Amino acid sequence: MEGGFRKAFLMKKANGKEIIAKIPCRIAGPPSFTTAGEVGVLEYINKHTSIPVPRVFSWSSDNSNPVGAEYIFMEKAAGVPLCQQWGAMSEFEKLQLIKNLTKLEAQLAAIRFPAYGGLYLRAEMSGLNRPLDGDINPSQSFCIGPSCDREFYSDMSMKLNRGPWDSLSSFGMSIAQRELLRISRDSPHSQFGYYKGSVQEQTQLLEVTVELMKLLDSNKTLQGDACRPTLWHTDLHMGNIYVAPDECSRIVSLIDFQSTCVLPAFLQAQWPVFLRPPRNYDYKMGIFQPSLPADFDQLDEEGKEIALREWSQVKLAKAYEVSTYLEDRTAHNAMNVPRVFRELFIRCGQVSEVGVLPLRACLMEISENWTTLGFRGECPFSFNQAEIDAHERQFAEYQAWQEVRELAEECLDTDAEGWIAPQLDIDEKRRQNEELMALYIEKVAGERSVEEAKAMWPFIKV
Repeated sequence: MEGGFRKAFLMKKANGKEIIAKIPCRIAGPPSFTTAGEVGVLEYINKHTSIPVPRVFSWSSDNSNPVGAEYIFMEKAAGVPLCQQWGAMSEFEKLQLIKNLTKLEAQLAAIRFPAYGGLYLRAEMSGLNRPLDGDINPSQSFCIGPSCDREFYSDMSMKLNRGPWDSLSSFGMSIAQRELLRISRDSPHSQFGYYKGSVQEQTQLLEVTVELMKLLDSNKTLQGDACRPTLWHTDLHMGNIYVAPDECSRIVSLIDFQSTCVLPAFLQAQWPVFLRPPRNYDYKMGIFQPSLPADFDQLDEEGKEIALREWSQVKLAKAYEVSTYLEDRTAHNAMNVPRVFRELFIRCGQVSEVGVLPLRACLMEISENWTTLGFRGECPFSFNQAEIDAHERQFAEYQAWQEVRELAEECLDTDAEGWIAPQLDIDEKRRQNEELMALYIEKVAGERSVEEAKAMWPFIKV
């Protein structure tokens, strides 16, 4: 199989036993760290939790080996992918699976790691690292080392703080400083689709963000468990969860921990992909009963089908939230940290690629709610009315671009980089892309020129 970041091979030994061999793609990040990091996570989980993950048989993070590449030989996951069972499962079975999943996640949330970064076998980490405390690592064989996130390795010549990080502020500042270095070296992105800001604007906004990050360690909202260094599987889609074929609510293996790091709990704890609230639904945390729209009886058949599907998804999202509250209070509390803090870290790390608008929106929200968000004293930055008005106009364009991008990704079964799964027909997807773009150009003909509409479309044939 080929994923966005790795190739996986099914191999059969002479005795008939099947094993998996994995080789990372270069786009995944530094192969030595991504390989050693995945092994460290799998080995730690196998030794210190009851979470079912594949066993590692052999591995190498040095491409000078006879294979000629970094690799992992591991156990083939037991069971069948959840995606093969989900459509036939009853609502009760789905609720049972959600409960079982949150119990497994609770084991991860309970581990108190000493710092943020990648989790590695200590014998493989010769550079800067933080040994794990004896109560979570009696053998002293694991440590926290540099991050294996590919965003920190786009240019190895850049002198960056890649971890480990002992505080939330130092972690946040390293992201902002990484982006400052990127935009100082890279040529400005062409202005298409929406306003991205000049290099000077991007620099000024990131410098403000560096100063803001310095204040996070003393923010009372982010004290305690909210920013606890936490290990988490942040890519739990139905293809990464394997269940028993005769008991589909029982999880028998979780797979694909590549690039998994120890990070602040409020950045880690989140709904699995298939349990997220619908994108356009006004979902509320806490007690509320998901219901069909008031005008359900007046909708046409297609509208009723969409409303029922959305209602079902909201119920699953609420079930996950409630089960997390009951089984994993630490993760539940982390999910209830104000959304803007999570957005701050995400948007700060996207400035060199996406531009100033999402980060500026975060900073504006923080400045407007400074005391409520747990900061002390006066906010060290502000925006005048002219800047706010200009931002609102520009941000509307960004939101329009984002909606088009999400629509294209959903309709084409792809991601932001245009990756198509090997089992899909790439030529057919290219044809669909051309048709969708033509339909979009036609739809916005009264509002945008053909050139402007094409600039909004994320996948253009070059």
